[in-house]
Amino acid sequence: MKQIIEKERETKVIATPDVLVVGSGPAGIGAAIASARMGADTLLVEKYGFVGGNMTVAMVNPMFTFHDINGRQVINGIAGEFAARMVKEGVSAGHVTDMTFDNASMTPFDPEGCKVLLFKMLEEAGVRILLHTLVVDTQVEEGSANAVIIESKSGRQAICPRYIIDCSADADVAVSAGAGYVAGRKEDGAMQPVTLYFRIGGVNNVELRQWMKDNRNLLKDDPTDEEIDSQKAIAFLGLNEIVKMAVDTGELDDEVAPRILMYELPYGQFSVNTTRLQNIDGTDTEDLTRAEVVLRKQVIQVFHFLKKHIGGFNNSFIIDSGIQVGIRETRHIEGDYTLSETDILNGSTFCDGIACGTFAIDIHPPHGKQQIFTGSGKVVYEIPYRCLLPIGLDNLLVAGRCISVTHTAFGSIRVMATCMAMGQGAGTAAALVAKRNITTREIDTAELRRELVSQKQFLLNENQENIVDKGLILNRVNSDGKNAGHYNPFQK
Repeated sequence: MKQIIEKERETKVIATPDVLVVGSGPAGIGAAIASARMGADTLLVEKYGFVGGNMTVAMVNPMFTFHDINGRQVINGIAGEFAARMVKEGVSAGHVTDMTFDNASMTPFDPEGCKVLLFKMLEEAGVRILLHTLVVDTQVEEGSANAVIIESKSGRQAICPRYIIDCSADADVAVSAGAGYVAGRKEDGAMQPVTLYFRIGGVNNVELRQWMKDNRNLLKDDPTDEEIDSQKAIAFLGLNEIVKMAVDTGELDDEVAPRILMYELPYGQFSVNTTRLQNIDGTDTEDLTRAEVVLRKQVIQVFHFLKKHIGGFNNSFIIDSGIQVGIRETRHIEGDYTLSETDILNGSTFCDGIACGTFAIDIHPPHGKQQIFTGSGKVVYEIPYRCLLPIGLDNLLVAGRCISVTHTAFGSIRVMATCMAMGQGAGTAAALVAKRNITTREIDTAELRRELVSQKQFLLNENQENIVDKGLILNRVNSDGKNAGHYNPFQK
């Protein structure tokens, strides 16, 4: 294809922070706040006009999951502080039981209130923020990324940080710096499908709950009246057969998820997670464009399906949909350690563990309809610091869904609460190495763990108080996935 040669030019350096955080999703929020609180001059760059990443851009809701099946809180620190402040400011009802009976807890929230609260927390920590800014390149010398090139309405500029934390979700900075990576599943490149969340208002909650009682056989695990009535926030999962019939008659696109999944949010809103499109590479603009077109059509189809088939939706209306489609999976960097599904299923601990996770191995199928879901909270595992270290780069960390992890293990670490905890680990590490002017691999991980524990980050094998919410003890832990399209290949 035809190519052009651009003229050589000088690019103005606009900032030289100790720590540059790229991307303000849950991982970026955790990283920036942790770094700034440790005294590092921290700059956060975000391509949108607000922060929050998938929480606010893609409308992903609720947050998963802070607790194990015994009601023990295993993600705390900045993520726990954020959850508590959402409750205090009326942005969330807090941690509640999950009506789908597979998650130890869920934390629904109002995305608009979330945007403002996150700005407050960043400002209080002393983080400098640069919005409407896209990272387009990285310059590397002798294994160190010494300049990040950005573009915005202000033109082409440069930032020269001492250390970088790539929280772009797609490992954009690390890859532009030459880091190796695996795209999706190692053997064939397959990635989890994309989804466009949307919010619905005007739902009659009383009618919906009664409909659920009258049609419990259509819902996952046939919930009892007591279980339905006890829910502070409804989590609705099921209707496989009705969805299948709607697909067969053309009422629904045949690419939609084979079930209805939605969650009640504050102020009577519902977040719907049912649109779906496979074979999309979230790092390819043409694929992203196709996804936006297809999924926005699916939103309208699913909305009319809900009004037609589920009680309480007669007077409902669409509030909004995500600013962009939600991308589950793209690149996984090749790091010093690759976290595996065996590590997760065994509840592995590590001498350099910097965050915990307890969410299920949840793999929306790259092909076909059946979804792997192991159930959350059965084991608690640690994420080692080495997963954040791209091979060949000495001043760059990654955090969030692009860390070094297998496709299957990724099904667990990718959720927002876990990513925020991961970000706190990365931000704390970056501030520590900045203080000592050493490379990211020279850090004393024992000191890092001690510092994280002092920040109330939950880690295994540490002398910490167990925070237990008896109301979140999960009674159903071995669901068969009936009416949900789930199966657990690791059950034995």
